[in-house]
Amino acid sequence: MKNNFVTAAFTSFVFLGAPSAFAADMGNMSNMGKSEQTEKTAHGIGVIKAIDVKQKTINLAHQPIKELNWPAMTMGFIVADEKLLRGLMVGEQVSFDLKGSGAAPVITGIRPAK
Repeated sequence: MKNNFVTAAFTSFVFLGAPSAFAADMGNMSNMGKSEQTEKTAHGIGVIKAIDVKQKTINLAHQPIKELNWPAMTMGFIVADEKLLRGLMVGEQVSFDLKGSGAAPVITGIRPAK
């Protein structure tokens, strides 16, 4: 009989405690989008070296990007929407906006440079 009571008490603790633990974890998830919302947009100027609309990528030889502390270099970027690549041509100088962190921010805007 004692064994059944201990089992029932343990089971109640695990199952009744689980929702509060789950809720605590879900509460932490509410902070996930905040870093993205406060993420700054970086701006760059570069020359288009290659475009791949199917892969949603563009290769740019860009000038230094101060906000990211990057030197001038040539690299590929993913664009947020393939529509951003419409009308662009290899060899064209563009200004662009980047959002993200680390070595792979995403281009969120791109237009011919003035």
